[in-house]
Parts: sequence; structure tokens; C-alpha cells
Amino acid sequence: MTSSAVPVSAKQGEEEVTTRAEIERLTRAGKEAMKDDRQDQALFLFKKAFLLSCKLLEGRAKRMCLFNLGAAYVAAGNAKKGLKCFVKCKLMDPEDRNADMHFNIAIAYDHMEEYAKAARFYQKVVSCYSPGQGVCLGDTLLKLGYCSVSLGDTDSAASSFRQAGRAYQGAGRMEDAAVALRESANHAMHGGGSVPRAQVLDTLRECLQMCESIADPSLRGKLLNDVGLHYAELLSFCQAAECFQEALGCSLGQSSSARKRAVLLQNIGAMHNALAQYPESLQYHAEAADMYRDLQGQWQMCEGLGATHFCLGNTEQAISYYKQALTLFGKSKDASSTPRERILSKLKDVTGSKGTLQPSHSLDRNLSPSNKYASRCASIPCSAIDMLVSHF
Repeated sequence: MTSSAVPVSAKQGEEEVTTRAEIERLTRAGKEAMKDDRQDQALFLFKKAFLLSCKLLEGRAKRMCLFNLGAAYVAAGNAKKGLKCFVKCKLMDPEDRNADMHFNIAIAYDHMEEYAKAARFYQKVVSCYSPGQGVCLGDTLLKLGYCSVSLGDTDSAASSFRQAGRAYQGAGRMEDAAVALRESANHAMHGGGSVPRAQVLDTLRECLQMCESIADPSLRGKLLNDVGLHYAELLSFCQAAECFQEALGCSLGQSSSARKRAVLLQNIGAMHNALAQYPESLQYHAEAADMYRDLQGQWQMCEGLGATHFCLGNTEQAISYYKQALTLFGKSKDASSTPRERILSKLKDVTGSKGTLQPSHSLDRNLSPSNKYASRCASIPCSAIDMLVSHF
């Protein structure tokens, strides 16, 4: 007589196959939910997958499910729980040097604002990537750069951003490369001042080269305006004017707002002012004034027109525009008192020096104190830097 009962070992094997298949299904569904930004659903699915994996004798599936659960916790805003999952994963295989594991641990610490620990793990990730993984390397270096910024180490941040730009460039991601290089120049200029001026200029040149490959006119225009502002801070006014002019070209025929074009016209006018090309400056400022609709843009424009008229010797018109700027600034309810004090100072200069053509505003006085690259022997009429607008 034979028994029809299935042997225990065979039954266990069937159950394990079924369990693994269900884990795979839940994992696929969890990943889809993560892609669709359905974080709560992803968390639910990965939890179920992890609980099922605990029934398996082999620990590899459990480790994978625990890792996915940790990533879901971080994405859902619970970095602390996510980190606990990653630590347990690491303990299950202490010798593992997986870049994904280190990256997710870094992300968790980043979300918890423990930037020193996050930076340490991002650095481990960087050492894991090969030259062919340019995008992953660039993404990691970018995050490392922002951690360094949060830690106040702007020189290290500038270095990380520059490396990220080159990694993206090697991977053919020119937009990302340009953004990273712009970040590098920005933090090199406004950090501790230990980055040589020549290196900052090289970084800006590299950024401009990447901009040539950017198809999106809106992004290209914004980056060109940003680079132009940096050149202006470095007292490279001709290069700054070229950047602003090219950015203006990007806005033609596009759905760019009138304010964007007004900002660029104002910045071009400021550079003509810095180069003592006052009639040209007045032309651009006047054109920008006609396009501004918001109070902030209007008072900034009146300030610029006042400064330009002062340089041209039109003191009465300069006084009129400065007074208009003060009135409009008062209506704008701007929280900062700095612009008002600056305009008042210029107005006093004009009223106190009628009949002269040499205003007392110098570039050195109006540059940010953190700028280590401005020449202290430079004296440029009309506070050209004050006229620049950084945001569209």
C-alpha cells in the first residue's frame, strides 16, 4: 500500500517557492509605488515582503527586503527608522562594500541633518564607483558638496561640485555639468577665499562651454545670467556683459516673462555703466523700466536710472529717480532696510555734489564683504554692482 502524502521536504520546497514568488511580486509593486511617489503604499508593500522573507531559511532575501524597507522609510520621511534597517543589513554582512548601501546610509544621515556622518558615507560611495559610472558619481559628489556647505566647509564644497561637473560631462550630461560647475564657482567665491581667482575663472569658462550644449533656452538663460553675475563680482565686466547679452537672446521667441527680459536688460545696462558707457547704460535701463510691473523691479530700475543720470551729470534727473525709488521701495514693504539706506546715501551724494560729474560711490564699497577677488584699487562710478539683479 502506498501513501499519497507529499514528503515534508517537498512541501517545504513548494512553500518556499511560493513565498519567494510573492516576495518578488510585492517588491516589484513596491518599486512601482516608489516611482509614482506613493510612499505609504510602497512602505506597506515592502513591510509585507520583509515579513514574508523572515520565513525563509536563507538570509539573502531577508537582507534585500530589509534594505528596500529602509529606503521606503527614508522616502516616507522617517530617516531614523530607515537607518536602523540599513544598519541591520550591514550587520548581516559586515564585509559588504556595496555602494548602494553606503549611499542610502548617507541619505538617511543627510535627512537627519547629521551632515558630518553623511559626508563620510558619501565619500565611501565615491571610492566605490568606476569611471564608467559618471552619473552616479556626479549625483553623489553633488550631495557631498551640499553636505560640505551645511558644515560650513565651502572650499571642499567647491571642489566636490567641480568634480561632479566633470563626472557629468564625462557621462554626456551637459545640463547637470553646467549646474554643478556654476555651484562650484559660487561657493569658491563666497567661501573662505582660499580658491585662487584663476581657478574660479577656469570653472566659469568650463560652465560656459557646457552651456553651449544646453537645448532648454530657459535653463541656459538662467545659467548665463548667473555666470554673468559671477564675472561682474570678479570685475570682468566685458565677459559679464557678453553673458547677459547671450541670456537675453535665449529669451527671444520664448515664453519668457517680461520680468526675465527686464532683469537681463537691467544687468546689461549695469555693465555698460561699469564700463563708463553711460548713454548705452541709460538706453538699457530705460528699456527695462518699461517692462517692469512689480514694485521691486520698479524701485530697482529707478535706482539704476538715478545712478546713470548722475554719471551723465544730470543731477536733477538723478535726484528725481532716487526719490521715486524711495517712494516705490516704501510701497513694496520690503523687509530689509539695506536698499533704503543705500538709496538715501546715493541721494545725499547727489544733492551734496551738484555741479560735479564724479560721484563718490566706489565699487569696493558696494561689493559684498565676502568677495575676496575684487580689486581694491578699482573705483567705478554709479555703484554698478548695486544695479545687478540675481533673480528672474
